[in-house]
Amino acid sequence: MTIDKDFDAKRSLAAINRVRSMVSGPRLAAADRIAKIYNEYVPLERDEGLQKALLGSVASVTTPITGKPDKRRIVAVVGRSGAGKTTALAKHISTIDAMKAYVDEDGVQVTPVLSIEAPSPCTPRLLAVAGLEALGHAPRDRIRENEAWLLFRRLLKVHKVMWVVIDEAQNAIESASVREATIIGDAFKSLTQMPDWPVRLILAGVPPLASFLARKQLYNRRTVVPFDTLDANGNNDLIRQVVTTVVVTHAGLKLDIDFDDIRNSDDDDRTYFLERLMHACDAEFGSVVQLVRAAVELAILGNEEAVNIGHFKETYASFSGCRPSKNIFTAVNWQELEPATALLREEDRAWEREQMVRKGKRVTKFGVRPQ
Repeated sequence: MTIDKDFDAKRSLAAINRVRSMVSGPRLAAADRIAKIYNEYVPLERDEGLQKALLGSVASVTTPITGKPDKRRIVAVVGRSGAGKTTALAKHISTIDAMKAYVDEDGVQVTPVLSIEAPSPCTPRLLAVAGLEALGHAPRDRIRENEAWLLFRRLLKVHKVMWVVIDEAQNAIESASVREATIIGDAFKSLTQMPDWPVRLILAGVPPLASFLARKQLYNRRTVVPFDTLDANGNNDLIRQVVTTVVVTHAGLKLDIDFDDIRNSDDDDRTYFLERLMHACDAEFGSVVQLVRAAVELAILGNEEAVNIGHFKETYASFSGCRPSKNIFTAVNWQELEPATALLREEDRAWEREQMVRKGKRVTKFGVRPQ
């Protein structure tokens, strides 16, 4: 059974247009303006490495098919959540001609890049089923693991897919048994060694993925592009440039923030805006860009001409659910605050402590997640 993607797309567009028809002109114009800002891309030096790795993957397809290991057959982008992996991959793939959709000699629309999000929880069978569904095929409910992979490989050839992108790839191995991890590793290997069709893998995931890729069956077949966290002491100029680019260049607004000397009314010390911004985003570049864009969105929706620290304060409060006194952009003890646990209240902490004790584990500090 196949899924009519065009039909689903038309239904989705019709539903969106119905909602748009109910929104006022000024509000709709603001929404369209915000959408354009979110479509912009902010590059880093690491993008050069990613572009080179993807172009190497393309080059490997131009050579005769062999069973010999080739480090260009698997490209892995590894970094913590919020690092910007998915956005970067989508951007670079869209700029490479060989990866763009085309109409073949039979007049059929071909999309050479297939994107899959690894399900969670994940098993080898569920991963293969996710691939089949991404191809527009609905497999039978009781399809076996080996049958699903055989069908997936065959349909990749039928649909002329040469690159398979697996996002959240760590889900495939994070809770896998030794057997399941081995099966998935073998499946990845076999995908890139099909004797009559060249397929290349592009994986994106958080650090457990790096450990998985270190196994012998994949080591000689992968190129890894790390998306490291920001250095709070060495990236001020970069973050300053990002804020200025998004606010001024992309949004066309003014920036009412003095990066070097912003003072609180409660104390005479500098507020260290750039450092606070990085801390609020757990030093992840993608999260920084997201928070800046959200602050810009507030200004646009408020019909304001400038972005100020108040927009960042409100955005962080919305993202984190923190109490007003615990807002990283205004609190005196901002360095001691943890964005990941800002939403927790005392009743949440009490529940976590109870769970830890019940499992016979030592409670070390507030905000420790149940293990």
